[in-house]
Amino acid sequence: VEKLNKRIAKLEGDNLQNRQLVDTLEISLNDAESNLRIAKQQLQVLQREKSDLVNQMKSLKMQLEDAAAQYEHAKSSVQQEKKVIENVLLEERKAKEQAERSKRQLESRMEELMAKKSKFMC
Repeated sequence: VEKLNKRIAKLEGDNLQNRQLVDTLEISLNDAESNLRIAKQQLQVLQREKSDLVNQMKSLKMQLEDAAAQYEHAKSSVQQEKKVIENVLLEERKAKEQAERSKRQLESRMEELMAKKSKFMC
């Protein structure tokens, strides 16, 4: 009987230790489950933020492409306008040079006529 009582006492001690271990493991499991829920919530938040940032990046990329296209169009227009202005300027220079030549010819002709008139008047 004494051996059985010692054995019962030992088994009760082992049982108590096992219950305490089970309680500790249950607490750890609950903590782990709670941490997992929190991590999942944080993951969802981060996934939403990532999705928003990806969409924002796509939008900014489209805006950049539009701006680049507008820049190229404006650059092309400016180059064409520059060519037109250069051509107009060249034509104006040619016309001015022609007018100056014509003026010199007219002045020369007038001098000749005035010289003839002076000879005729004398």
